[in-house]
This record gives sequence, C-alpha cells and structure tokens, in this order.
Amino acid sequence: MDSQSAGGLPAAGWYPDPVDRHELRYWDGATWTGNVADLGQASVDPLEPQLARSATPVPVTPAGEKPAPRSTKKLVIFGAVLLLLVLVGVGGWTVVSRSLAAKDAAASSIATARAAIAAADPAVEPGSQELTESQTSKSELDEAASLYAQGSLLNAGPYRDAKVRADQARAVAQGITDRVSALAAEASAASPEDAIGLYFALEQKYPRTQQGRDAIANAATALLGNLQGSDLDDLNAVSGFCSRCPGDVPSTVYDAAATSITSIANASIDQQASVVSSNKSWVAKIRGKGANFTISSTTAADTSELTHIIGVLPGVHGTDFRAAVTLLRDCSKLGEQCGKVARSPVKKSSTVAYFTRSQVNTISRLSSQMAAKLSKARGLLKNL
Repeated sequence: MDSQSAGGLPAAGWYPDPVDRHELRYWDGATWTGNVADLGQASVDPLEPQLARSATPVPVTPAGEKPAPRSTKKLVIFGAVLLLLVLVGVGGWTVVSRSLAAKDAAASSIATARAAIAAADPAVEPGSQELTESQTSKSELDEAASLYAQGSLLNAGPYRDAKVRADQARAVAQGITDRVSALAAEASAASPEDAIGLYFALEQKYPRTQQGRDAIANAATALLGNLQGSDLDDLNAVSGFCSRCPGDVPSTVYDAAATSITSIANASIDQQASVVSSNKSWVAKIRGKGANFTISSTTAADTSELTHIIGVLPGVHGTDFRAAVTLLRDCSKLGEQCGKVARSPVKKSSTVAYFTRSQVNTISRLSSQMAAKLSKARGLLKNL
C-alpha cells in the first residue's frame, strides 16, 4: 500500500492520537476521525472540526489495520498498574487507620470535657472567677466540636486538633471542681472554730454545689461538737455567733441541737423509768416487813445533765421542750429523795434492810409522782 494519498498527505490508517486523549486515532487520508483505539480496543471520540485538520500524522501505519500492542508493552503496563495499586492500598490503609484512631480519641476527649463542664456548672455564679473560666471551657469545647466535624478518613489533622482543644476545656472545668473539693477538705480537717468559718464561706461562695449545700449542716455539727467546755458553752454565745451566719444557719444549728438534746432527754426518760420500776418492785416486797435491799440511785448525774441542758439551750424547741426537760429534772430530784430514804433504813444487816412504814410509803409516793411526770414528759417530747 502507498504511504501517501494522491494529495501528498499520509495514507489513511491508524496513527498516534494528535491530541493525546487516546493511544491511536484513525486518519482517513484528509482529516482525523472520531475512531480511536486503546490497548487494542476500538471506540469513538470525535474531535472538534478545527482540531481534525490541525495536525498531520507523522508515523505511518498500514491503512485499514489496527495496531496490535506488543506483549512486552502490555506486561510492563500491567505490572506498573499492579504495583501502583499495591502501594496505594498499603499507604491508604495506614492513613485510614490512623485517622480512625484520631477520631476515636477526639470523641472520647470531647465527651470527657462535656461531663467535666456539667459537673463544674453548680460552682459557677454570676460575676465570679468561675464564670469566666466556665465560658473559656465551653468556648474550647465548641471549637473542638467544630474541628471534629472537619476531620475525615484521609485527613486526621482536625481530629488531633479537636482532641487538644477538648483536653484544654476539660482541664479548666476540672480545676473549678477541684477548687470546691479542696475547700471542703480544708474545712473538714480544720479545728472546730476554724471549720465553722470555712464551712460558712464555702456555702456563700458555692451555694449550688453539693459541698455548699452540706456546709451549713457541717457547720452546725462542728458548732454543737464544740459547745461543751469552750467559750461557746452558753446560749448567748451561740446566739451571737449565729447572728453573723448567712441564711438559715441559726435555725439549722438549733434544729441539730434539738435533735441531739431530744435524744439525751429520751435516754434520761428510760433511765428514770428504770428507777421507778425498781422502786415499785422494791416497795411491793418490803411493805410492812423487811426485804432484800435492791434499789440503787443513779439520778444525781441525770439531774446535773438535765440542768445543764435547760441552762444552755432553753429556747431550742419552745415551751413543750422546756417543760419536758423540766419534768425530767423534777423526776431526777424525786429519784434522789427516794435514794436518800432507801439509804437510811431503821436497821440494816449484811443482806436485809428494815424500814418503817412511813419510809416505805414515802418511797411509794415519790415513785408514783415520778411515773406521772415521766408519762407527761414522754407526751410532750412526742409532739416535737
């Protein structure tokens, strides 16, 4: 076949694509056609009219024949493609796995920071240092969330930046919580006098925290524990101190005191009731004759204790409480009288004591009075 047409142009045939979009393109002897071939596979890809005449084929391929790629060329191309896929696969998996790890770490830090901010929130009051710190912490968390949303499997950078911001947010919020806990620990380890002031300061600065809510009750406990044997061992000192306390401290202190004193009063009732029971049993045995002497008087300590209660906190729970304690004190005095009679028999041997009828009747009468006062005191204390 001729390699040129009659007009001096290359003969029709397959030539390298002049626009490099394909491996080969068909030249019809005058212009380029849309017929193309790649690796022996034919297809159609038309050229624009100006491009179809803009270049003339240089290498001449026999007209009408489709070029057949060499086998070695095919093997080289296939090997290169396979190697590229392997390299891209290994490198791509490494990138993806690192990105997933960074994403998980960022998500965990954001969740931890969010929990720390929520825990610190009760310690944040308007105009406080904690408010400024809380705003900073929340701003860092918002930035972390924004960065997290920008990350992807092929771009782990935003995930790493998000973790840094979230960790900063958590540290600021945790600092607020640690500060409150440190103040509560300082108060609990202080002396009673210092602890009271520290607890009141804690309640005023952080009233919405659990430590702040507990501070008043803790202050009342410290105050009550320091009443006896201190300069606060009188009602005026307690009232004066509580007048300087914030909020409901006075009523809280007195409520705690009343609980403690009511417990003492109830214990005294049980002690006095035991004495009455012993007296009545003893009277029944010795009425009109000698009998074994089993009565023992332990009321002197009760009288002292109850007198102290009435003198220190007379206004703890109003009239009913004072009346009940007064009855218990009177009951103790009656018990002391019983004890005096019991310790003075007409005749006494090692195991038998003899009393006059008058002595026996006196003990019986005093015991009945004690029982009546105990019953009335129980009734008053139940109403508190």
